[in-house]
Formats: sequence, C-alpha cells, structure tokens
Amino acid sequence: MKSCCLILIALLLPPQHLIAMVLPPQHWGVATVSGRILDREGNPLVGAEIVYKNVGIVDRHMRKDPAARVETPTVMEGTGRVYKVKTDKKGAFVMIGVDYGVYEIEITASDGSHVYSGKKNIGEDSDINVHNILNVDLSTATREPVVPGGETNLAAGKKTKEQLELIRQENSNAAKINRLISRFHTAMELEAWGSAIDLLQQLIVLDRNRWEFYQNLGTLQMRQMRYQEAAESFARGVEVAEKILANPSDTDRALKNVIDLLLAEADCDNRIDKVDEAVALYDKAAALSTQPATSHYLACNALMNHGKTEAAIEKCSQAIADDPTQWEYYQALGGALNNVNKQSDALQAYEKGVAAARKILEEKPDSGRTKTGLGQMLNAEGNLLVQLKKYDEAIGPFTQASEMAAYPALPYFNLCATYYNLKREQEALPACERAISSDPSMADAYYIKASILFGQGTLEHGKYVVPPGTSESLNKYLEYAPFGERAAAVRSMIDKLNEEIDFKAQTPTPTPYNPARK
Repeated sequence: MKSCCLILIALLLPPQHLIAMVLPPQHWGVATVSGRILDREGNPLVGAEIVYKNVGIVDRHMRKDPAARVETPTVMEGTGRVYKVKTDKKGAFVMIGVDYGVYEIEITASDGSHVYSGKKNIGEDSDINVHNILNVDLSTATREPVVPGGETNLAAGKKTKEQLELIRQENSNAAKINRLISRFHTAMELEAWGSAIDLLQQLIVLDRNRWEFYQNLGTLQMRQMRYQEAAESFARGVEVAEKILANPSDTDRALKNVIDLLLAEADCDNRIDKVDEAVALYDKAAALSTQPATSHYLACNALMNHGKTEAAIEKCSQAIADDPTQWEYYQALGGALNNVNKQSDALQAYEKGVAAARKILEEKPDSGRTKTGLGQMLNAEGNLLVQLKKYDEAIGPFTQASEMAAYPALPYFNLCATYYNLKREQEALPACERAISSDPSMADAYYIKASILFGQGTLEHGKYVVPPGTSESLNKYLEYAPFGERAAAVRSMIDKLNEEIDFKAQTPTPTPYNPARK
C-alpha cells in the first residue's frame, strides 16, 4: 500500500523541465557580530552600549531553473528585534546569534553621550554585501598606533568629486579592510610589532588614502627605531591628510591631523640628525597651528641637542611669546643662554620659569612633573648665582630646590658646597649629611664633610686627633671615587692621621668647591 502512495505522489509532480523550482527564503540564519569602539583619544571606550535593531529582512527571491539561478532581492519589514551589548575593558564587543537582516545601530557612551548611528546588513560572512564587523574610532590617533574601522575618514557634508571617489574606493574594500584591522588589533595586543607592520602595509595597498594607516605605520616603525622609514610614512600621511582640506567642513580636523603628522615626521628627522629638515617641519606645523608654541619649543630642543644654541634661543623665545604660561619654555631658554655664557639673562629666564611653575602648582598642587621642574629650575638658579659669585643669594634657591627636587641629593650638596665656600662650616655640615642620606654614593659630599671634620682636629700626644666620622668619610670618598679629582687630597689627610708629628698640625685648606660642577 505504501508503494502505491509513493507512486501516486510522484505522478502528481510535474516534470522538472516544465517549471522552475522555488528555493527556500534566504533571510533565515544567524551571524556573529563584533567590533571595537575607541574614544577621541584613541583609548578603548569601556562600557559603551551597542544597540542593534532589526528594521528589515532581505529576501533574495532565489529561483532555480535548468539555465541559471535567478535572484530578485527585496527588503521586507523587519522584526523590530533588539540586541544589546556593552563594550569590555578593551572597547570590544561580541554578539552571537544575531538574525540575518538590516539593522539600525546606535552606540551610546557610558555617560549617555551619543557616539555613533548607522545602518548595516548582517548576514553570511562570505557575502561581500554584509558588515558583521563594526569598528568605530572617534580619535585622531595622534601618537598611539590605533587604526580606525571600516568607516570613511571624510566627514559628512558636501563632497568634492575626488572625495566621492575616495569613499567609493573605501567602500569597495571595506570588508577586506575590516578583516585586516581585526587581525591588526590582535597583533597589537600580542605586541607582535612585525606582524602589525605587515598588516598595515597590506591595508595601505587596499586603501592608499587613509592617513591613519600611514600614521600608525610610522608610529610602529619609530618604536623599532626605523626612523628613516617612519619619516617617509609620516610624510605620506601628510600628503593624504591634506587632501581633506578641500572640504571646509573637515578643515579643523584635517589641520590637526596634518600638524600631528608633521611633528612626528620632524621627530624622526631629529633622531637621525637631520636637524635642519626637522626644524623646517616644526616651523610648518607652527604656521598651521593656532597654538604654535609647542612646535617652536620642540624646534628649540632639537637645535639645542645639536649644538645650535643661538638658533635654539630664538625658537625658545618664540615659544614663550606664543604662550608665556609654560615653565618648560623658560627652563629650555635658561639652559641655552647659560651655554653661551649669558648668565644674567639665563638667571632671569629661570626666575620667570619658577614663577610660572609656582602659578601652575597653585591650581594643580598634585602636578608631580611641574614640581620636579620647579626643583630643577631652582637648583639651576642657585648654580647661576654661584657662577656670578652671589653665594649668599644662592642659598635660598638651593634650600627651596631641596624641598621639591626629584633628586634632592643634588641641591643638598650644592647647599653644602655653598656654605663651605662661605666658611659657614656649622651650616655646611648638616647639608652634607642630608646629601649623603639622600644618596649614600655621593663622593664629593663625603669629601666636604671630611674636610670640615678634619679642620676641627687637635694635636694630642704627638698625633693629630679628629672628630668621629672623619676617617669613615675619607674612606667613603675613596670607595666611591678612587680616582676622583679630590683623591690625592683625601689620601694626604689619611696619611696625616696615621703619622706621629711633633709640630703644630697644619690642616688642609681645600680650594673652593663649585656647586655648578654638579
């Protein structure tokens, strides 16, 4: 009986060559959606809410006949289903089991601020028309190697013909680019710098009009000290970023990108001793910027490091004229002026730098960097006063420097030496002790301490008797500086302690100690 039924059913079906076979709908299936969200500083956007809402279902209307398969896709009304997820500490997110379809996407930061809106087609990974990976980067990627996602880097608004062509090119390679970017992030997390560089080079082949790719390539090349290659990458990035200037709505952002790339290229040239080329790039960046002080300051440092002090003084002066509130500029200027023996001018620069640093500390008392800079400038100010033979005036700056310096042993020693030169030995001794306590290997502090104690010795029973601690200090000097400048004088004092004498002891009279040597 079963066989008869099967035969009857078969007879009811028409021959295959007479009609086309209707294939099942293609909108059924689920996908894995993932991505990474970065903030405006290129850091992971942690705790951001990702919302995907199904607004459409793609039905391809696939039909198959003996000649060919035919598709007439249409988008039907979506289910309205919503998928939500939050980014992790790396700014990444993953959603498994997302129905195929067209989705409206909203991304909101943890503080409730809007981050991103868009629409994506979710489907089979092999389909070039779907976008299962979403990478969003809100930053300009100034120094850190962070590559943005598959979105265009051109802002919304009216586009030039050239810019529209760039967007078309970006969209055509978006799927490949996103896959490479995902691999790039993995390589960065594993600190596989060589692989990351190779992936960036592949990205550039796919899209030569993304300045971010060149910037990140240059950053990684710098990390590997391949400065010439890095400079070339940054230079190419400048060329690409400047194209965006054609669109007025992108001008501010493009200018910042160009400036950052110019500064990075200049840094590379500076590292390979192309100081003139570096300064030219710093100057170009300054000319483009509404805040040129940083560029002039970097040029000043580059020139100083290459012995071009007069030119450095000019650049530092420009930086101060641009922004007189930054203590670093005065510190650099003071050092340059001191190098050309303009001690009085250098002293004025340091005094202004000290005032600027104190003002910053009034507003931000926890600024450790400013506090350290203040200590350095006060110590330099004291050294200049010693050079000008204003010893009494130097005591104040050295004392203040010792209270906030990152390495207090230095101003303590300079204070010790200044008191010693003023023959104020009772004040010099505790300053030497503080220097030694701060840095037990400071040989010169042991020398001054030993000299003071030795001078307090008396002749008893044919021997020269010194206060406790004298021999220890002399031996400590030889331990840390056996061939030091004062080694001969130290050995002479040690010999005098060990010999019997029948004449009035003659205490050594060491030459004045110059704190500026330290």
